[in-house]
Amino acid sequence: MNTHLLLATPIIALVLAGSACESSSRTSASDASVSRVDFKLEPSTHDLFVGETVTVFARSYDTYGRDPQLAWTTTAGHLTTEQNGRVARVMIDKPGTCIITAVLTADGREIKRVSVEVHVKPLS
Repeated sequence: MNTHLLLATPIIALVLAGSACESSSRTSASDASVSRVDFKLEPSTHDLFVGETVTVFARSYDTYGRDPQLAWTTTAGHLTTEQNGRVARVMIDKPGTCIITAVLTADGREIKRVSVEVHVKPLS
C-alpha cells in the first residue's frame, strides 16, 4: 500500500500543477487584468492665474509588462509633454475651468481615461 501511495502522490501533483498552469494563463490573457490597471493624474495645483503653468504627473500601476502610452488633451492653454508623456505642462491662456485629460493605452487599446480640473483666475 505504501508503494501505491508514493506513486499516486507525483501523479496528483502533476494534475494539480497542470490545472494551475491552465487557469493562470487564462487569467493573464483575459480583460480582467486590464480592469486592475491603476492610473491617476496628480496636478501641481488646482488653482492658478491666467498665464501660469500647471504640471500634471501621470502615474500608472499594474500594466503587466506592457508598454503603456499616454495621449493628452486640454480645454485651454498650450500643452507640452516630457518624460515619454508621463509629465504634461499646460500654460493656461484664459480664465475659467480648464480640464486636462490623459488617455492610457496599451497594446493599441484604450485602458483608462482620467481628467483633472484646474480653476483659472483672471489677473485682475
